[in-house]
Amino acid sequence: MLGVEEPGEDGISASGRRRRIAKPLALVAAAIGLAVLSQAEISWLPFATPAISQPSPQRKIPAPPPGGTMGFVVTEFVSPIVPGQDACPHGTAPRLRELYLRSLPEAEQARLRLKENELELTKGWHGYAFDGKGANVCSQPDMFNRSPFPAVESRNGMGLDLDGGATDADTCAHDNFQSPAGERGIDNQEYRALGCTLEWRGADGNGGDTLRGMKQFFVSGEWTQVLLLKGVDSLTRDDDVEVIYANTPDRPVIDTKDNWLPGTSFTISDTGARHRNVLHGRIVDGVLTTDPADIRLAQTWGQGVPRDIRGARSTYDYQKGRLRLEFQPDGGLRGYIGGYRDVYNVIISTMLGGEGSALSAGIDCSATLATLKKYADGIRDPKSGKCTAVSSAMRMTAIPAFVTDIPAATRSALR
Repeated sequence: MLGVEEPGEDGISASGRRRRIAKPLALVAAAIGLAVLSQAEISWLPFATPAISQPSPQRKIPAPPPGGTMGFVVTEFVSPIVPGQDACPHGTAPRLRELYLRSLPEAEQARLRLKENELELTKGWHGYAFDGKGANVCSQPDMFNRSPFPAVESRNGMGLDLDGGATDADTCAHDNFQSPAGERGIDNQEYRALGCTLEWRGADGNGGDTLRGMKQFFVSGEWTQVLLLKGVDSLTRDDDVEVIYANTPDRPVIDTKDNWLPGTSFTISDTGARHRNVLHGRIVDGVLTTDPADIRLAQTWGQGVPRDIRGARSTYDYQKGRLRLEFQPDGGLRGYIGGYRDVYNVIISTMLGGEGSALSAGIDCSATLATLKKYADGIRDPKSGKCTAVSSAMRMTAIPAFVTDIPAATRSALR
């Protein structure tokens, strides 16, 4: 087991200075910073995972380390989908070009679909992205009145049970998912709303642009996340574990095939996007679960080779967020982060892309926003009575690492 590494006088461990620089990443698909993922590239992804409310059969629970401190670096952080086309019987959500055509009479649609009218069609659907007053459908999606697009109709989905199967004063009624492994009561309305988009599902139903893009962001070191567990007495039963879930400016150490190497060193950030979430957790039968709390993590969109110079800054903001992670025989962790994300927080990347998201990627952000609002199930607005956020989940994998926390004196100065 690996854990904490003592910092030097400046708060940074010696091995933390020796960092192999990951090869530069030239991001494509300018609108959302994502690239196309081929069937061959996604074949390794474990889409259908066991239920994580209890340990997997035949799984050996490792012993805790001396001192009770365990460090990890997050190697996978992706939106989970159940693959296949059955979830989307009406097909994937239409692009802006098709939505423009559908807004016209059938005879006009047929005319514009003719090859000789392609330039006229392009001019028309490009214009459909603007309101005539300078606003575009992605930078100002709430200034357009677009209809929701088809959502996931399958009962199968992945994530966490966030509401215990009952609505309260802060949630709205919705249908729950069941995982492929049979776990019930799963709340993931973000998947319901967006799981039929090409970005999430792809043309073949096996995953879209987001999978490849998220992998690239992590391999590049732009979003590196670490976990530091303190006070671990047992991986079978421990009711009091401190969980620090944070960002670090350190890049991962990877091999020539972009595989992460375990046992490397990271220091939690005290500059820039210094998101350091302190959570209370418990361990039962090898499963770590944290109490609900707001969790914030860094996002950077559109960054390229000049790291920390270009790119719009934003955050993942999980309200009432929690972790449920299962200890693996190899010493790693696997599971989910879940919580409620404001509908605008969900589409922040395409909003930052502005007209590029609309014209280059063909995304109708107003229709996306309308779909998210339709399925919102959390964080009720006391004035309107409507929910403003969707339940959300990310699949996580983490491997052992040495993690150095910010010194206490520095933490006090940052408050």
